[in-house]
Amino acid sequence: MHKYNFVEVEDVKDAVQSEKDNYSALLTEHTDPGTKYAYEVLFSDKYVTGRDVQLACVRHFQDLLRQGQEDFPYIYDQKWVDAIEWFARSIPDPTDTSKLIVPMGWQSFILDSLVGWRGIETGSRYHTGIVSVARGQGKTWLASILVNFYYFMIGWNATSQDFLIASYDSDHAKKLFDYVSLQAKTIINMQDFSKEARERDVSAQSYQVIGRNNKNIIRVGSSQAGGFDSKHNLIAVYDEIGNMDPKYNESINQITSGQSKLANRLFLEISTAYPNVKVKFKSDQESTRKLIEDDSSRDGDKIFMVIYAQDDENEVFEPTTWEKSNPLLGLSGQQKQLRQALIDLRDNQEREGSLASFANKSMNIWSRQFQNSYLGLSTIRSGIVKDFDINRRDVFIGFDASQVNDNTSFGFIFPYRSKQGDKFFAKQYSFIPFARAKSIEAKSKQDGLDYVQLQDQGFCEVTRQPSGTIDEQQVWDWLVNFVRTNELNVKAVVADPNLASWFLKKVQYYEPKWPYFSLAPTSFNLSEPTKDFQVRFINGDIKVLNDPLLIDGLNNAIIKEDKGGAIKIDRQNRTSDHIDTSDALINAHSQAKFFFEDYHDENYNPLNDLNKAERKQYFKSMFGG
Repeated sequence: MHKYNFVEVEDVKDAVQSEKDNYSALLTEHTDPGTKYAYEVLFSDKYVTGRDVQLACVRHFQDLLRQGQEDFPYIYDQKWVDAIEWFARSIPDPTDTSKLIVPMGWQSFILDSLVGWRGIETGSRYHTGIVSVARGQGKTWLASILVNFYYFMIGWNATSQDFLIASYDSDHAKKLFDYVSLQAKTIINMQDFSKEARERDVSAQSYQVIGRNNKNIIRVGSSQAGGFDSKHNLIAVYDEIGNMDPKYNESINQITSGQSKLANRLFLEISTAYPNVKVKFKSDQESTRKLIEDDSSRDGDKIFMVIYAQDDENEVFEPTTWEKSNPLLGLSGQQKQLRQALIDLRDNQEREGSLASFANKSMNIWSRQFQNSYLGLSTIRSGIVKDFDINRRDVFIGFDASQVNDNTSFGFIFPYRSKQGDKFFAKQYSFIPFARAKSIEAKSKQDGLDYVQLQDQGFCEVTRQPSGTIDEQQVWDWLVNFVRTNELNVKAVVADPNLASWFLKKVQYYEPKWPYFSLAPTSFNLSEPTKDFQVRFINGDIKVLNDPLLIDGLNNAIIKEDKGGAIKIDRQNRTSDHIDTSDALINAHSQAKFFFEDYHDENYNPLNDLNKAERKQYFKSMFGG
């Protein structure tokens, strides 16, 4: 069996074409719609799918091959697959209860995977499900099938079972519950369930489905209302979890900890993308993707994930690719009509200046590119390098000061030349206050960043002041030590003369050899370096480390334009969206951008810029000796 690692593989389908015979042999035993769909995704042009869907399909077949191996205690049980397929096709469509549901291939793949994969001795394999798809594709409908399947099939013969439908607020949770309730009202009158439903005295009510005799209850809840920690939910579905504020993350822990002892438990995270990339749903996707990409790893065996999304932000303008995020476009006879509706929606939202909403909701892209975002997340990540040696290099230093709530940040830009041309390496170091938040834990929760962990990783320091305000001496001592330890040649120090007046005075009196520049934070002063930094980053001329604090700062930044057309960066959320690292880097770039320019008069002698040792090396290279 071939071991795959897809970390840097863009075309997953192409990478597994040699497996066609091995995978097709499995179709004789596994004839279910989900497995058939996965095979057609990988080895036909029937569907237009993105990378995450293809990864999920490869994983399904690789796991089918793994059955029976010592380190893989799971089986794909056809009895369970048949059960969910029968159930899904026997209950009404909640949007039109006069019609039965006929799942499409992608819907069967999700249902069959979540229910069909079993532990050999333990119950269900997948205890967490991560499902993401664009709006209007039936994700709530899928969730309602699973809730009712768990209630009427898995938990039907048990007593005192809890079932939860949740969201970040009660309105969104109620929408999913209404779907469940409408289906339940029909199910309790079906021939296969009516007798036992009467015995259990099952009733589908406005806010619960309850069996009065067996005490099995489907409840509605929200993170805002709380109260999750006293229940042991056989299944818990969290709808639109992508819009859950990070401050409610603890509510998820309350749900999942209550499920821990249930063999057939399932926590289903289901949502579209949203603008805030710091939410739990986004981080869950990224961490699970890493596990799935390393196919031979067993670390993620109990998590199922499939994401129907565009692979690139630019695909917003490529309708032929939209089936990636809108799998209903695969419906025969309806493609043209559905695609045109999406095109009309995109064009309308673009005219209204709300194209970002279309990217998030209709393309399922985690993106701020279309809401005056300074740099898209994919652009930022394209500039990441594993390491960069800064020792003995020229450096431009930008400084962004604060006291109480915002971080205080240094931005460092190191010019260098490579075979690809003139480049800049950018890095940051920040100091974290917590006076307004009262504690560093509260500050971390507010900003969606684990500052203690980032401090351990060498990206920042928490202020040492007990009051939580910035310690100016701590900031200054760190910079002086950083420059001396790395033997840096400081070409310029740039800071706002208002908030950083204390800092500029220290430069002037204690490090007079460092050239320093005052830069007032106006659009007039910042427009040119802001644009130049953006263009260079997009063109691949700026490299950064995989620093969450720097990446978050760049991704939070949006462009603010004044009446004269000059720009500077700003932030949308004044409380939690920090851009201090970006401000500091742009300050540094206001001088660094000139580094490779030859702005000298006719009497300029390049040797004047060299010290004694550099001139000696220059002459040695010219004349030998």
